[in-house]
Amino acid sequence: MLNNNIDLFIEKFSKNLPRSLDRIYGLLDRIGNPQNSITNIIHITGTNGKGSVLSYIKSCLLTDKKKVNAFISPHLIKITERILIDNKFVDDDVFARTVDTLFTKLNEEEIVFFEFLTACALFLFNQNKADWNLLEVGMGGKYDATNTIPTKDLAIITPISYDHENYLGDNILQITKEKLGITSSKIPTVIGKQPNNVREFILKNFLNDQNNRFVFGMDWTLTKKKDFYYYEDNDETIKINNQFMYGEHQKMNAAISIASLRFLIKLKKINLSKDIIEQGISSTHWRGRLEKIDCKINLVELWIDCCHNSSGAKEVASEINKMNSKEKKKTKLFFSLKKGKKIKDFIIPFINVFDEITYIEGNKTHYSYNEILEKTLSVPIKKSNISNLERSLICHQDGPSRILICGSMQLVGKVIRMF
Repeated sequence: MLNNNIDLFIEKFSKNLPRSLDRIYGLLDRIGNPQNSITNIIHITGTNGKGSVLSYIKSCLLTDKKKVNAFISPHLIKITERILIDNKFVDDDVFARTVDTLFTKLNEEEIVFFEFLTACALFLFNQNKADWNLLEVGMGGKYDATNTIPTKDLAIITPISYDHENYLGDNILQITKEKLGITSSKIPTVIGKQPNNVREFILKNFLNDQNNRFVFGMDWTLTKKKDFYYYEDNDETIKINNQFMYGEHQKMNAAISIASLRFLIKLKKINLSKDIIEQGISSTHWRGRLEKIDCKINLVELWIDCCHNSSGAKEVASEINKMNSKEKKKTKLFFSLKKGKKIKDFIIPFINVFDEITYIEGNKTHYSYNEILEKTLSVPIKKSNISNLERSLICHQDGPSRILICGSMQLVGKVIRMF
């Protein structure tokens, strides 16, 4: 069943089915409902920062010698990156056997790829017990396959903005409602920094129990003193010092992670010292998040990032702009973008930061260059396209340059494989 070609593997599953949990509940029932036997669960949703927050939390738990399973999405290089058993990518053979086992249980019923993969993760989590199980939502929350977990120790809501509007709605409060579907006033929940109207909407409609919520700007905050950032709540101040995760947005992601652990401590669900948390935060490394690549190409400073929506683009563009203000270089943006993303909204933040943008066409799930041009005719920036990224980088002859590659996890993964 599992083919070396991941695209062929994904093609075996249905697409554009109605948003529902019925299909995955049916499969889970046929494999013994493993989700009902998994304990110590942290469930993470939001628009941006979910994977980074999970990574920070995982690092702190590992620093405390805890055994951690995790389910993340999407992957950069191999599909097995999505399922971590005891902090290791699931073994290829184990994953293949799991896929075969679950595929026979489908009984020819339709299911979405992500739903099937989530069932695989829950099946493996149940077989390989851990101290903590971390689950990242794939999209939204209410109808996300990860929301089949009946009980959870903590829900985390990272900053909410626009993304997946075709599925979640084009109103920020409707998107918020979808994401808050993973929690309720009965579930301990950490809220990251949100627009004021989003925060008010959350507190009024979902989390009215003050004892079961931990909210940025009310219960905890992020401050900057001289050159360092600090997480602060009423009882503790924790320094955020990490040399691997660039950008001010990563300081907020780290603070959300610390708030999550601090809330678990307050609820007496875990016992972690301040030193352990600081060590865990400082050692966190998450590939493809404003990562500098040692490409060994003459005069090229190469960066990659998985941003794929307007809010992510704004964060990354801001950081590149700071780099340019310290050391001016010719700046180029190479990107690819999946269909369904708002092209113009993604590109606009880069206008005054980059000298030119170059589009790289991906597979059939990505926009064509003509579609990019059609949507950006009024965007005042030099545009071009290439078919061979590796050749374009290696043959680079424009003098000292700062290059960012982003927009698509597949593209970022390709760059990692190249270097």
